[in-house]
Amino acid sequence: MKLLSITFAILLIGSSFCPFKGYGQKTPVAIQTYFNQLAALKQLNGNMLLATSGRPVIVFSSGFADFNKQKTNTSFSRFNLASISKIFTSTAILQLRDKGKLLLDEPLKKYISDFPFADVTIRHLLTHTSGLPDLELFEDLVKQFPDTVATNKDVIPELKKWKRGLNFKPGDKYQYCNTGYNLLAILIEKLSGIPFNDYLRENIFRPCGMANTYVSLYSHFNEGDDPLVVTMHMQAHPRYDTTYVPVSYLTRFRYLVYNNQGTVGAGNVISTTADLLRFDRAFFAGRLLKKSSVNEAFLPVKLNDGTVYYSPSMDTIQGEGRMSYGLGWEILEQPVYGRSVGHGGFKFGLATYFLHNLDKDQTIIGFDNTAGPEFGQVITSAQLLLNAAKPLPFRTKKSLVTAYGMALVQKGPDHAASIFNALKSDTLNYYLNDWEMNDLGYHLFYAATFADHQKLALEVFKLATFVFPDRFNPYDSYGQLLRETGNREDAILMYRKSIQLNPKNEDGIKALNELLGTK
Repeated sequence: MKLLSITFAILLIGSSFCPFKGYGQKTPVAIQTYFNQLAALKQLNGNMLLATSGRPVIVFSSGFADFNKQKTNTSFSRFNLASISKIFTSTAILQLRDKGKLLLDEPLKKYISDFPFADVTIRHLLTHTSGLPDLELFEDLVKQFPDTVATNKDVIPELKKWKRGLNFKPGDKYQYCNTGYNLLAILIEKLSGIPFNDYLRENIFRPCGMANTYVSLYSHFNEGDDPLVVTMHMQAHPRYDTTYVPVSYLTRFRYLVYNNQGTVGAGNVISTTADLLRFDRAFFAGRLLKKSSVNEAFLPVKLNDGTVYYSPSMDTIQGEGRMSYGLGWEILEQPVYGRSVGHGGFKFGLATYFLHNLDKDQTIIGFDNTAGPEFGQVITSAQLLLNAAKPLPFRTKKSLVTAYGMALVQKGPDHAASIFNALKSDTLNYYLNDWEMNDLGYHLFYAATFADHQKLALEVFKLATFVFPDRFNPYDSYGQLLRETGNREDAILMYRKSIQLNPKNEDGIKALNELLGTK
């Protein structure tokens, strides 16, 4: 199926906007206007695709696939789907169930004899109710061998060495667990007799026409091998340096970015927005699973006590509604839009989102290879626009904390204080956020390496206690840093103030007791 489109550059180098008209699908003016503004404001560094009834309304690319090389994102750019990958693993398991090769309520140990937890079933793995350890599983291995990249072959051996047991009785709670999906990939290999990546390629990717999708296998695919794969980026020093760098450059994220890059099943499917739409059409047309299995995948998980689990918030998308989890799918119930299913994904320097509205047959696909702070706003606005509603207003104000932080690092505390006081009343153009100030202080203290960076961090929290005098957290954070720099007397005063404002501050109470030498 060839998509007829017109692509043209708008407003910025590195942004493209593709209204699709090949099926009589005219891009509404409101959607076109919104994405024009989004490009101008540079509030998404990645790709978006919106569709109704499988027909693309818009395909949008913005920003850079690689900041260092000034290589722009295009509709052909390939992104690591992160946890959206779990949908493919779930689909593979249900395919095998449809063929009579397994039952969901059977223990995993029936198929993988050296799996050490006899009460964990395949359904527990699919629904994140197993109680298994998550990414902490490989901590001991990495401590012993710091250059280790964990892969699926390490999962069972590390579980057999795991001394802390399950976090809870399987089925009692919901607790998101990547390990469960790594185990499901191992099970798929066991039952199919072929490698996990080959199974997905032959049974999902090819039947869907997903020619630009594959499983990234460590040692088979290395960074740079595929020129279409985007680089994940972060600001190395947010709030005082806005430069984006590849996440792999940041040693503080080494465990998650380097040591944990090799497992599959929970993540590491590489794809494009167009290919994910191809999967969307095939899956919901019933071309991959029996109708009964599709319906079962969208049933909210019930815990052992009979209650349905609901998350305290929805993933990525904002507004009224509630979210549960099925067999590899997030399930959203929204009073305005009805029932939707999909999945979000996150890695340091990457945010992904896939949503299919079951009642309206609408699809939203979004990727951002900086995990930008506006990603949730953009996804929410996409849903509003597809339903002829006004999008969320763009956040055009600048961060006062960032202006202060940059002044602090570049010219010192006195200049920074002057900048802060000069701009704080300009609420039309600047906003002030206590979380950002906390973030600035901690990054300066723990991540910076230049001379006197800890003194500057203390300046940040000192100012925060004056700016937010009725909030306990600035005092708590200030107390922590004072304690770490050996200023016991002042740390005690700050912890006492934080506890006065929040008597339930258990961490602060514990720290204060330790400083006072009491239990």
